Amino acid sequence: MRLILRWLEERCLTARFATICLLLIASGSVAAADIKIGFVDIPFLIDEAPQARAASSRLEREFAPRQDFIKQQKVELEILRDELEDQTLSTSDRAFREREYRKVERRIKRDEQEFREELNIQKNQEFKKVRVYVLDAIANFAKRHSYDMIISDGVLFANKTVDVTDKVLIELQQAVTDDAQSN
Repeated sequence: MRLILRWLEERCLTARFATICLLLIASGSVAAADIKIGFVDIPFLIDEAPQARAASSRLEREFAPRQDFIKQQKVELEILRDELEDQTLSTSDRAFREREYRKVERRIKRDEQEFREELNIQKNQEFKKVRVYVLDAIANFAKRHSYDMIISDGVLFANKTVDVTDKVLIELQQAVTDDAQSN
């Protein structure tokens, strides 16, 4: 019990609340049945929430043209490489094509790097919004269903009876349906 309490004390404020609850239960001051605790798998919710899937689809649509352009540039680079393998090229033609090849190769690398950076920035912004939305949904779920505490990260074991992840996911899905109906 002492190791569990030390581990819990190292966690955030909710872990401190869990420590207090365990101490009260252990001392007999509060019956275990008086405290309602739930567990939520936040990474699962963020992956499975329809809001996250919608954000991913939006990003794919937004960045698809740039990704296609980079693929097209790579095809051009392959053509240039094939031309370089032509044994009938004069020395000056070969030198010109090699410079052209290196120039296109550098441009592709630069475009790919810019693409990845911008995509990562957009993903981070979108999924920050999704994470806030999921955390709000968890808090609202807990309030509506009278939970004293919902815990997440750092849980070594959670019995399915306290795992409310699927119930919160259903509410996230319902929120999308409600939003679609109101628009």
